[in-house]
Amino acid sequence: MRSRLLILIVGLAFAAVTPALAGSSETGTSGVFSIGPGHSFVAWVPGADSTFVRTPNGISISLQTSSLPAGHAVTMWALIFNNPSACAGACDESSGDLNIPEVMGSVQHVAGHVVGTHGSFAGHLTLGDATHTARGPGLLNPFGAEIHLIVRDHGVLNPDGVLGSLTDAFITDQFNNDSPRFCNVACADIQKSVHLADA
Repeated sequence: MRSRLLILIVGLAFAAVTPALAGSSETGTSGVFSIGPGHSFVAWVPGADSTFVRTPNGISISLQTSSLPAGHAVTMWALIFNNPSACAGACDESSGDLNIPEVMGSVQHVAGHVVGTHGSFAGHLTLGDATHTARGPGLLNPFGAEIHLIVRDHGVLNPDGVLGSLTDAFITDQFNNDSPRFCNVACADIQKSVHLADA
């Protein structure tokens, strides 16, 4: 009886720590913080978080936050470090890690809409799908990639509609582009949430 119980406990423990090997899913939640120049940490956003569900076929993403500029067009982007072990140190987009070929970095649009002071964003990164990337190959390593979510403010929605036509051509030019085509007065990256590999 004891041997059967021990085998059961060991089996359950192994299953708990190896979900990727079993081809199932992994769920992780991270806090959201406001950022300054160079995506530097400013302060945690109270009650805000983002959740990942990683599967062999991709990652489902949701983010709930506050302290947003009401009436502004706001987008959420995924900065993908497919091979984080190749980063120069801790993966950091402001240090150029996305430009290291071995990192296989990518910048991908996830969601966007006009917000109130509180907002929710949700989307999915599909394995090998680069349709909505501003650069890079998209997600190549669902369980092993480190991903930084960026919340980007495009200003008050103008009559042309910053988010009125999310065509692929529009999306690929949009991230970190401060031209009037994409920003009403100015764009700014305002919040961030980091998901380490397998977390």
